[in-house]
Amino acid sequence: MERAFDELKNLLKLRPIFHRTDKRVKVHVFVCYLALWTERLITEGSYSNKRLEELKSLKVPELNADNEVVWMRNETTHTQQKILESLGLQKPPKITLENPV
Repeated sequence: MERAFDELKNLLKLRPIFHRTDKRVKVHVFVCYLALWTERLITEGSYSNKRLEELKSLKVPELNADNEVVWMRNETTHTQQKILESLGLQKPPKITLENPV
């Protein structure tokens, strides 16, 4: 498990994150687990590194609009859409009011 978390931190270039409540720690661990699981799904097969590199440009930045926080995904490429479909995943929503992390 520790090796998997180290692999994940290096892949995502994570820095240490400190949480003050049990709920936030549990959510953080859950998100890390999902990220690791997703990375494993993406890297299965012969074009694993190419698929992972292609998906790295998929971003969901936080925006402030009319005193409200909104997250808006950038456009997906045709290749990214094909990769998501091959993994059985739906394209993330373009705009969401809920924190995607």
